[in-house]
Formats: sequence, structure tokens, C-alpha cells
Amino acid sequence: QPKKTQPIIRSGICQFSELLEISTTATAAEGNKILGGKPCVPHSQPWQAALFSGFRLICGGTLIHPSWVVSAAHCRNIFPVRLGEHHLRCIDWSEQLKLSSKAIVHPEFNRRTLNNDIMLIKLLTPATLNDKVKVLDLSANCPEPGAKCLISGWGTTSSPQTNYPDVLQCANVTIINHNVCQSIYPDYINENMICAGKMEGGTDSCQGDSGGPLVCNGKLQGIVSWGPYICAQSNKPGVYVNVCKYINWIQETIQNN
Repeated sequence: QPKKTQPIIRSGICQFSELLEISTTATAAEGNKILGGKPCVPHSQPWQAALFSGFRLICGGTLIHPSWVVSAAHCRNIFPVRLGEHHLRCIDWSEQLKLSSKAIVHPEFNRRTLNNDIMLIKLLTPATLNDKVKVLDLSANCPEPGAKCLISGWGTTSSPQTNYPDVLQCANVTIINHNVCQSIYPDYINENMICAGKMEGGTDSCQGDSGGPLVCNGKLQGIVSWGPYICAQSNKPGVYVNVCKYINWIQETIQNN
């Protein structure tokens, strides 16, 4: 019988010691960063958003509309959002700093079980779309087991100790069969969640990656949500919000706000 695993959210705190400089003593709250990946090709994930509290990187997000970013509900609060980022300590003039006017958490979000862990953030002014800042389409179809996908974020690259990278990290993961996922986390997984990773371990999202995208076939399929305290263990894949279950809620929320 699989060991019962308490969900650990994959948000984190990456402290900036001064403007555009990340402290080397970053601390993680409870979140996740990418393990087993490598630096993304610069601006190859132009929908990637970085959510900040002051100079602290809290979570990732995905630009799905010029005025809207989707992230994980457990990231909470209204954050400044940075778009067009790659290297957090270097300015290459592609960055756009956007204030948020509202954050709309899914009305049925459960902080204990992390069910419905999805949030929409409305930007105060729309993003300027270009080759380094783009919107990502949502996938109306739910993912097939075995689908090859990509995760990205500035989360920690080691676990349980934390080591936050300067540049955006990318990693390839695979969608895990839902029944297998439920057998690993029997008291927590439902149809609103999907597992992705590598069953042999070594590749995973981790603290600091929460809210960031799981991209399959060029569309947003998942949102980094939770996993075991130690990331990238064998037979312990990361858990993601199953975006296909929220298409109507996302569209209605954007239309009504």
C-alpha cells in the first residue's frame, strides 16, 4: 500500500538582496522548483510569468490573455507580475512589470486538500504582446497518459535543500496514468488533478515553481500545484491542476471581469 503523502504546495520564497539581485540564501516556504531540468532556451516560454511579493519570487504563472495570468490558488494575494523574464538578475529590455488589479481564486478551492487549486490574476494594464511575451492557448482536451510535456520555472533545483537559479529552468515530463496517480496518493487525487514526472524519479517541479505551466502539444495542460516535501523521488510524481476541467470557469471569469 502506498505511503500516505501529505500534499506540500510548491510555492516558495526567493529573496532579492537588492534590485534584480537574488540572494544566495533564499528560503523556501513550502513551494517547488524544477529538478532534473536545464536552462530554457532564452524566451522559448514567452507565456511564463513570475509572481513577486516585493523582491521575493513567490510563484510562477501563465499568460493566457493579454490581461490575464493563471496560477495556483495557494499562491494567493495580489502580486506584481513580471513577463518576458529569463535571467532574473539581468535586464535585457524584454521584461514587462505589471501590477495586478484583482486575483480571483476558484470559489471551491480547498486549502487543505488543494482541490481546485487555480486562480486568475487580472493585470492592471494589458501586456504588450511580442516575440518574447505571448499568450498560451488552453487545452480543451484532457491529457492522455504517456503524453510528453514541458514544465518551467525558477523553483529550486535541489531538494530538500534549496538552490534557486537565476535563469528559467525547463524539464521534460510525462503524464502519468490517473489510476496509478490515485494509487500513489490515494486520499488526495481526484479528476481535477493530474500527475506528471518520471516514475524513476530525478525530474520534477519543486518549491518556487507553483502556479507555473505544464505545456503539452503547445497548449496549457496543467498548473504546478503540489507534491511530496522532497521533490523528484521515484514513484512520487508532481501533481498539477488539470486545466481541461476549468475551461468554462476560466472563460466565464474573464468575460465577467
